[in-house]
Amino acid sequence: MRSLGKVMHVTKRGLVLRAGEGPLEPGNAVYDGGQRRVGSVLDIFGPVSSPYIAIKPVQAMTHEDLAALVGKELYIMGEKHGRKAGKEAHMPGMREHKARSRL
Repeated sequence: MRSLGKVMHVTKRGLVLRAGEGPLEPGNAVYDGGQRRVGSVLDIFGPVSSPYIAIKPVQAMTHEDLAALVGKELYIMGEKHGRKAGKEAHMPGMREHKARSRL
């Protein structure tokens, strides 16, 4: 488990925190200190040197549950969740072209 950062505040859509060290991708599962799943990384924004992270909470989390996480450390384990978890990136409108040899 790797530290993600401390929760700064709660928004209408979830949580915002300042990112810690290391690589991060949207879709990574986010956990609290008790290894309870809190949500997943929705977006990474702000300056490259110290970005912010938007967390989309799981549906079971109430606003009061989210407010209790302010000031607490959150963690990631590396796996991704969501509709595109485990799938390769797909670019709409792009097709694979077979190489044609000209003789």
